[in-house]
Amino acid sequence: MSMRLELWSTLSFLRALYYQLNYSAFHNSAERFDPPNCHPETRKAIIKAIGMWVNNQKRTSSIMWLYGPTGAGKSAILQRVAEICNNEKKLCASFFFSRTVAMRNNYTHLFSTIIYQIVLAIPETKPFVVQAIEKDLTLFSQSLEVQIRSLILDPLVHAMSTGAGLSRKLPQLILIDGLDECVNKEGQVAILKAISWLLYQRRVPLCFLIASRPELSIRNTFELPSVKFLTTSLALDDSPNPDKDIEVFLRSCFIDIKQSHTMRPFSELWPSDHAIDTLVRRSSGQFIYASVTSPRNAWM
Repeated sequence: MSMRLELWSTLSFLRALYYQLNYSAFHNSAERFDPPNCHPETRKAIIKAIGMWVNNQKRTSSIMWLYGPTGAGKSAILQRVAEICNNEKKLCASFFFSRTVAMRNNYTHLFSTIIYQIVLAIPETKPFVVQAIEKDLTLFSQSLEVQIRSLILDPLVHAMSTGAGLSRKLPQLILIDGLDECVNKEGQVAILKAISWLLYQRRVPLCFLIASRPELSIRNTFELPSVKFLTTSLALDDSPNPDKDIEVFLRSCFIDIKQSHTMRPFSELWPSDHAIDTLVRRSSGQFIYASVTSPRNAWM
């Protein structure tokens, strides 16, 4: 009888959570097939800086804000970081906003999607999340703070209190890309305030990597004392050697073009160093300009 009740509880939990999920926002979602990613030989310095922050158990900030203009390569960097941290069992959850995809351009399903991934990454939280949903099936329609407290904070605290040493083994990184692509500016602010509220509790060892353009509403929110206190900011404009990274990327793309057009003879000297230098200069540090040389964008 108890096993049947437990099965019913689990199925009810899965059903309630299923209708609140946005699978397409995962870093490894099939709907994001062939997402933007970094060339293995580029962005090494900035990816290393992010990795050091994630791995620092004594970090003084629990939020890292990676910001830069359109085309600077934010999504590619976060995709690469997500893959690395997932392989190292350090990724707890990810959500990639997209202005042009209906379910990914608002915050309605953000935290429910994160909660689902937390349950997968940290199975010890599952019974406490199930219990919270059983107690109140309207949780997903309540404020972000209520969702976070009932479905993230409390389950994690309970799980850590019952599992010896669990807090030292938890995957800690929650990654949110394209916050500026959440079309509701009030929603952008609400997300940042809810996250800062969670981290202010100092009871869970989570950290958030958030990428966006530096739009006014987002900038102003990161300047609030309650958010600024928790945040390390990383500007892509200040990243070292973007021109060198772009040159490496361009040369790799031209090699791919040569190899994928075997019926068309290319000179060993094509493209010339002068042509590469011109493309690097015109890119002005922005990968979006250089990316048109990629075979992925051959239609352009």
